[in-house]
Amino acid sequence: MKSLSVLQTLKKAPYALLILLSCMPILTIDWISKILLVFFVTTIAFNTKEIKENFAKIGAKPILINCGFYFVLIISLSYSPLKNKGLDILVRELSILLIPIALIYALKVTKKLIKIITTLFIATNIIAAIYLIIKLNLVHEIIVNPSEFFNKRYFIDIALIETKEWHPTFIALNNLISILVLIQVSFNTTNIYKRLGAILIIVFFFFFFFILNSRIILLLALLMIPTFILIKLKSYTYKSIVVVLLIASATTIFIASKNNKFGRIFMKPITYYMENFDAEEFFGSRYRIQSCSVELIKEKPIFGYGIGYEKWLLPRYCLEIRNFKDQYLQNYSSHNVYLSLLFSAGIFGLLPFLLLLYNNLRLGIRKKDTMYVAILVIFIICFLTENYFIRLNGIVLFTFINTYFYKKNKLQLD
Repeated sequence: MKSLSVLQTLKKAPYALLILLSCMPILTIDWISKILLVFFVTTIAFNTKEIKENFAKIGAKPILINCGFYFVLIISLSYSPLKNKGLDILVRELSILLIPIALIYALKVTKKLIKIITTLFIATNIIAAIYLIIKLNLVHEIIVNPSEFFNKRYFIDIALIETKEWHPTFIALNNLISILVLIQVSFNTTNIYKRLGAILIIVFFFFFFFILNSRIILLLALLMIPTFILIKLKSYTYKSIVVVLLIASATTIFIASKNNKFGRIFMKPITYYMENFDAEEFFGSRYRIQSCSVELIKEKPIFGYGIGYEKWLLPRYCLEIRNFKDQYLQNYSSHNVYLSLLFSAGIFGLLPFLLLLYNNLRLGIRKKDTMYVAILVIFIICFLTENYFIRLNGIVLFTFINTYFYKKNKLQLD
């Protein structure tokens, strides 16, 4: 009896570690990797029977759909000129395979567990934002020089902070996902204080977008938040009110942008780029690195160059062949998930990933899971400007959310 009780206690360890991982916004990459290692070991060690039973019941299809592209990347290691580098990347991306195994075949992810995880995720995002506001002395900045506040490039200062590997776009994506969850909460609760609290946090995150200065996330926020709210509203009267408010807000911003310095963040760049649009100037380093990436991919479109070779070959090609003299190019990848997959494993690496996105987006639409659809659309667009599979926090975030919603909508085991 005592040994059975100990085993039952040990079986709870993966759940505790999963909860700890939800604090990812304030954890260093080193700590995330350590927690993940213990999480995977304990999950497999204490749930071997469940994994075998569920695998026999469900089969390998969920793994093939959600992890198929990872298997192709493993194969691409066989012809990579830099096998050690490729192996390092595969180990870093191992969560792409192991998180689906853990969530689909081993663990029961209940609504109560998800509530705890999302609460901690949002709370730690708030803590991270407050920390950065204090670290950069932003309150003093906005009081002393409000007219120039939104014109400063604080995202560069954030990236240089040595406390952890801060990346403004990754932080902004965390905040946007938190906003969608908070909108869902505000619709599902009848508690006026909880609803008011959710709205205040949404406003706080939205304000923080301007400091992070991630253009793609800010654009997605401006598009996705109103759309998500309109879908959630059942009454056509309320939908009409929201549309009127959006038009009024856009008009106010437009007028303000023409008459004061605060509005320069909106109208000045819009007017300038409409009159003098140049893709290379607008997208900067990303345009140059991606144009180089496309040129190299054209030479090996079927199988690619093998995983691990991109970050060696691509910067050299840009600097030495295309003569792009840019300090940011020295350690760049394609800054695009789709191009990185093509570079590493060619069309055979990209197609399984596109199948994953298509299949799961279709699943979310069919099940009318607006949260899943909204988050997948956000990732699909963000994958165009950032390689979220090059950092551990990006890998874990996408893989966990995608696997949870896939299991919830497709398998419905819990």
